[in-house]
Amino acid sequence: MKQDEDCLDTWFSSWLWPISVFDGINNPDNEDIKYYYPTNDLVTAPEIIFFWVARMIMSGYEYRREACFQNVYFTGIVRDKLGRKMSKSLGNSPDPIELMEKYGADGVRMGMLLTSPAGNDLLFDEALCEQGRNFSNKIWNVFRLMKGWEEEMDLDLAPSETSRLACDWFRARFNASVIEMNDCYAKYRLNEALMVVYKLFWDDFSSWYLEIIKPAYGQNIDSYTYAEAVDIFDDLLCLLHPFMPFITEELWQEMLPRGENDSIMNCPMPTALSPDKHIDSEDIIRKFEKTQELIANIRTVRLQKNLPNKEALTLNVIGEHDPTFDAIIKKMGHISDILHVTEKLSGSVSFLSGACEYAIPMEGMIDSVAEKAKREEEIAYLEGFLRSVMAKLNNEKFMANAKPQVIENELKKKADAELKLQSLRGNN
Repeated sequence: MKQDEDCLDTWFSSWLWPISVFDGINNPDNEDIKYYYPTNDLVTAPEIIFFWVARMIMSGYEYRREACFQNVYFTGIVRDKLGRKMSKSLGNSPDPIELMEKYGADGVRMGMLLTSPAGNDLLFDEALCEQGRNFSNKIWNVFRLMKGWEEEMDLDLAPSETSRLACDWFRARFNASVIEMNDCYAKYRLNEALMVVYKLFWDDFSSWYLEIIKPAYGQNIDSYTYAEAVDIFDDLLCLLHPFMPFITEELWQEMLPRGENDSIMNCPMPTALSPDKHIDSEDIIRKFEKTQELIANIRTVRLQKNLPNKEALTLNVIGEHDPTFDAIIKKMGHISDILHVTEKLSGSVSFLSGACEYAIPMEGMIDSVAEKAKREEEIAYLEGFLRSVMAKLNNEKFMANAKPQVIENELKKKADAELKLQSLRGNN
């Protein structure tokens, strides 16, 4: 046997790639290699750690006296939702072109990124591409909503209290999300960074901020509030751009007048918005979370009692209540007045939010006889349910043999039932 004299190792040229791509072998001191070498990160597959990655590092030390990159990010294998490696023989690999035609390129990118935990395999599920498409639609709808608002031309018109409070809260919420995203980027947790901005846009911006500042039907929005909302939307598009480049570029170009060569790709990533120096960001976020819970309870009462949203309600407070976001509670819950009382009126519907009790007087709004019968029926059901739970908890054999998690679940059922019974009996 004789080795061929005219051959090279398969990776002979590849190991020099970080240097040779900038002509660093023939011209070791040219401007390009001095600027670009070394780089920060290499993204590659784990099966070529020795064949390529290690050899590039060795060549870097040999010819440049330093490593060619600082970090190596290993991608995972794309698998189907059953955990099988995608392959032609199994026929379990979707056609990416068909996926893009069905869900859009951004939707497919988002579906892939949501299933891409750092260093692990990708469990691809087409349903996530559908989620990505729905998110794209949400972004478009927000854009159309904001472009449809008419600006109030009176520049002296001050923003409403609700708008001012919403801006203060969202600045704090935006800043917390940017800090969290930066931490995710630093740890290469791209899917977690995407989820942070996804929730920020869908939940905080769309479901709360825009609903709070949205002008009443037939009315204009003041110039200050509108400009603030546009700036925030602009920053959100920049946060989303690495994940969804096409829709963000399109809407960024349409939202405000841009120059001929302007592109969102050239915009710096947003940093924290400037908060009011008198505002404690953590405090305002914590208070607004309690406000969200309170508004959700008011909406639940409306739903349970079939009360139309257009009908204003009175909210009675028994206990300590923080009035910071009262203006938002009134608007989002359609509350005419928030009154502090020592005891709730007969027939009121009450609920707990934290340590404070709230009650909504129902006099003249519902059929009190039918509602009382309904409450008594629910009380009877809960009493029976509580007896069945207590039978387990009082059973020595069950307590001795059951797993701690099972016992914990039964105790939680007991506490929840007792709390509901206390509320229902109070309303009776």
